[in-house]
Amino acid sequence: MSKAKIARAIFDELQQQGASGYTIQRKIVEELCHMRKPHADAPDQKAGAEALAELKQVAQEQKVLIDPERAAATARRVAEKRRLQLLQERQATIGELRLDFLKLVQPGASESAQRRGYDLEKLFARLFRTYDLDYRPSYRIAHEQIDGSFHFRGFTYIVEARWRTAQPDLGDLLDFKGKVDGKLDSTRGAFVSMAGYDPGVLDHFVHNSRGSRNNVIMFTGQDVSQLFEGRIGLVDALTKKVDAAEQEGRALCEL
Repeated sequence: MSKAKIARAIFDELQQQGASGYTIQRKIVEELCHMRKPHADAPDQKAGAEALAELKQVAQEQKVLIDPERAAATARRVAEKRRLQLLQERQATIGELRLDFLKLVQPGASESAQRRGYDLEKLFARLFRTYDLDYRPSYRIAHEQIDGSFHFRGFTYIVEARWRTAQPDLGDLLDFKGKVDGKLDSTRGAFVSMAGYDPGVLDHFVHNSRGSRNNVIMFTGQDVSQLFEGRIGLVDALTKKVDAAEQEGRALCEL
């Protein structure tokens, strides 16, 4: 058999293999189109060059051979379209979370502070998922109730979410820090107090916790409102608070 008949037989056999065979056919055509000139042993160099040029033209017309620059431009357009779509979906979800948060800010007379705290934990879980961050809902271990946890920049943060009229006292903050310190060194804490913090208590807590590890960041009710109202993104907010704690030793950096 001639080389042409052998090649035709190979392509026919690949055609019968379906998708896997088509992939190999495409690869063969691509490799041939990448040849700048016929093989040195080809008897008719001119005819070979013309055949390669014709193959490349047909491959482009049939979209078997894709121009790299055009393919890159198409990929960029697709990526940008997907980015805008995800942004729109995120904004829509933030809008839903905002409405649910406003219901908690103006609760019914029968809704207790504890109930609002539970609902706030659920909203946090939805908010983190919106930004593609893992968030573990509230769970209980031996002698401890954890309101939630999440991962950010290589650390695990356990959460204490409080929706109470009174601001946390020193004992509340030290108890939470005890939960954090009882975990691995890669664990930090995020304390959420909708009522805010007493400056004197917070200052005493920060300065007296340096003997062990200053590993807790704080959120106020105003911070939480800005998150659910979409005034600042969750990742930007966490970055600002963590940077302030790491670089300046500030437990509370208001947004």
